[in-house]
Amino acid sequence: MDLMRLVKAQMLNVVDRTVPVKPIQRSHEEQVLLNRESRRMHLYISHNCPASIELRRHCQRIGLNVVEKDVGRVNCYRNELIKGGGHSMVPCLMVDENAGRNWVYSPESIYSYLENRLGVLSALPALSKQSAT
Repeated sequence: MDLMRLVKAQMLNVVDRTVPVKPIQRSHEEQVLLNRESRRMHLYISHNCPASIELRRHCQRIGLNVVEKDVGRVNCYRNELIKGGGHSMVPCLMVDENAGRNWVYSPESIYSYLENRLGVLSALPALSKQSAT
């Protein structure tokens, strides 16, 4: 199982490096609002994790410019992840909110969080239409 995961990650890495992601086209105002939201988000990833690569590309596709932190390459990012979230599991989305930091683990939870969080913003109709299809 680990061998298959490693092979899948290597294949996705090749695709990630060679095939660019085409983001959703939005108006300038919509993208400014999305950029404001994305400044508060940090995505902890590993290039050896297929789910991390897929989630990173999904964020690029929807135009979300999150801060990416590769825990496989930089040990202080792994330490941040363990100290803040309590686990060294990737992918993980850390969101700075008014009430504090929210650590979202597992790809399904992150996709759901992004859909709910960005679906609330009425100024982003293109995103809610895209997620409905």
